[in-house]
Amino acid sequence: MKKSLKIKFIAPDSHVMEVREKPRPASEFVPDWWKTMPPYSNSKKFNLDPQPNVTAKKCFPLLDGITAGYIATLWADLLVTQTENGPYVKWGTHVDVLQAWNHDQSSSYEIPEGFSKTVFKYFHGWIIETPPGYSCLITHPIGYPNLPIKTITGIIDTDSLTTFANSPFVIKEGFEGIIEKGTPMFQIIPFKRDVWKSEYELMDPETNYHNNEKLHSRIVSSYGRFLRKPKEFK
Repeated sequence: MKKSLKIKFIAPDSHVMEVREKPRPASEFVPDWWKTMPPYSNSKKFNLDPQPNVTAKKCFPLLDGITAGYIATLWADLLVTQTENGPYVKWGTHVDVLQAWNHDQSSSYEIPEGFSKTVFKYFHGWIIETPPGYSCLITHPIGYPNLPIKTITGIIDTDSLTTFANSPFVIKEGFEGIIEKGTPMFQIIPFKRDVWKSEYELMDPETNYHNNEKLHSRIVSSYGRFLRKPKEFK
């Protein structure tokens, strides 16, 4: 049996441990749009006429992305209103949930289109610890493209950082309302640091042909049957 690695989410105080939302496996946050998506379009059965009618529900790479790693959620409601200076955010707790970056820190950063220029940093509070040689990709939750927030992606060397890192994000332009506690805020995907060198080569046509023939010898889920490898995040 393959030895499992351990990622630790460490609370520096009792407030984080007892009040703030704990990061949990991303497999617990499969979005409703994925759950309700039919496996076949225009029919309950598979057909090839005029072309395969499978939907993205059968796309294992997409599912593996959605369920990779862990999700950190918002630990307190945020009330967002709009002012002439941009979004204004309030919450009901006595402890800060977030702060805005100084404008000079983010003025040169290219904000995604449709989002406010104000960058907030989220105080999730958890220290992430991975084994030596492992870092974490911190990114917007893959299965949640339409949230009123957009998390800014980064990589943290979680085998050496001994405090928590704030997670920066922006708010959709014009959004007003409550972003509720429990909303997925960012995805944590651990990976092993390696030295990579790119190479380019031309595949032998016969090899390419045989590979494709094997892949398509199953009409449905050939990638899942032949090529997909197990991934576990607990």
